[in-house]
Formats: sequence, structure tokens, C-alpha cells
Amino acid sequence: MSSRTIMQEDYLYTVFDEKWNPSDSLEDALSVVEARDAKLLQRLHNPGYVSTADDRNHLCALLALQATRHPDILNRGAKRSRELGEVLANSHSYSLDEFTARMASFAVSEADAHDCYIVLRSRPREQLIAELTELTDLSPQAYQLPPQDALRAKPLVEAQLKSMELWLLDAPGTEAFVLGDTPIPQSDLHQGFSVPLSRSLAVLARPTQSIQPLLSRRSATASEIAEINQTQADNALHVVIGPSAALLNAIP
Repeated sequence: MSSRTIMQEDYLYTVFDEKWNPSDSLEDALSVVEARDAKLLQRLHNPGYVSTADDRNHLCALLALQATRHPDILNRGAKRSRELGEVLANSHSYSLDEFTARMASFAVSEADAHDCYIVLRSRPREQLIAELTELTDLSPQAYQLPPQDALRAKPLVEAQLKSMELWLLDAPGTEAFVLGDTPIPQSDLHQGFSVPLSRSLAVLARPTQSIQPLLSRRSATASEIAEINQTQADNALHVVIGPSAALLNAIP
């Protein structure tokens, strides 16, 4: 079975304007990025290739994009926006300390939360509730709050990845990696993670206290391959793909 038939979602990057005219501008922009990414992956799959600092930065950008463009993440962005709207609309019900604590879960600083609180408390409660109703009634594809806005988090994720230790792991000829439909963890990336780039190559990211200017590379051990494949199977929502049925069946 082709991965194209089970590992993609139609119209995921279609955006609409205020008159509901669809646009492929985002899809087209991503295609340009994907073409550059494909060249990077081609270089990295050459075991004799000596990677550069630019390659490392490019790989961080590639992984950050993959993390933020996942359908679950795109849908979560709109969901979190509505959750934020509920906090803002109910500001009259919170003390400043309570409001600040709730805003902190949305990565809003204490100073910004304080300013928001003052402004919101100056508005009638009825106005805030009406605006919340307008927000929650928006279509999932409405131009005011498109799910594709989650892609704006890419620079933040990319910066986190650049601060980590990155290893390229080559699978020996008798071994192979599998890939699930949720390849990159959707939270706590700073704690470390792994993600296959193909059946023969994976990335291992780990927290570190020192700056790493270049990618490190080595052969993966049998236990590392088994652990990475198990993680892909455990994190997958519906689908795991691999080079053989025997390999997939061997994963518990």
C-alpha cells in the first residue's frame, strides 16, 4: 500500500479569505520548502557525507515544520485559541493572581497578563461573553482563526531544537526503522525524542548543556532501533508503515 494513500490529508493547507475563496498559497509555499528539504535529506542519507552547521540548522527547521504542521497540532491550535478566549471572556470572575496563572498556561508573561487584565476588566462582562460566542461559533476554517496559524509556532520549536544535541543514527543493513502517523511527539520535545527520516536513518535529539555546532553521526544499536520503532508504534494514532510486514508484525 502506498504511504500517499494513508499518510496525508486532503485540503489540510487550504486557506480561505473573508469571502470563503480557497487558496493554495500555503500549499505552494510548503512545496518550495519541501523541495529544499528533500535535497538536505538526500545529502544526509549518504553515509560518507560530512554535514555542515548549515545542514544542522536546516534539519532543525525541517523537524520544526513537521512538528507544527501535523493535523493534530493544527487542530489543537484552534482549540487552544478558543480556550484562551474563554479565559479572556471570564476575566471578571478571576482575581489578578488567578488570571495571571491561567494566562501562564498559554505562555503569556506576567506583565502582559497584567495589562490584559486591566483592559478586559474595563469592558462590560456582557461584551466579553458576546465576543466569546462569536469566537466559538466560527467555522473551523474561518479566516479569522484558521488552524494553519499553528505553523506560526515553528520558529519557537526550531529554536528549542537548535539548543539540543542531535545525532544521526544509521540502521545497519539487516535492520530498519518504521514510521507512524504521529512521528514527532506533540509535547515536551525539550526532554528528548527520536524520529525516523527513512527506513535507514533516524534523528535522536537529547537535551544538552553545551552548544553543538554540527550533527553527530553513528550506527544505531539493535536496542535503539527496537526502542525507536516501539515509540513510533505507541505514538501512532492509526497507521505505522515499514519496509516489510514481518518487521511491522514483530513490533509488540
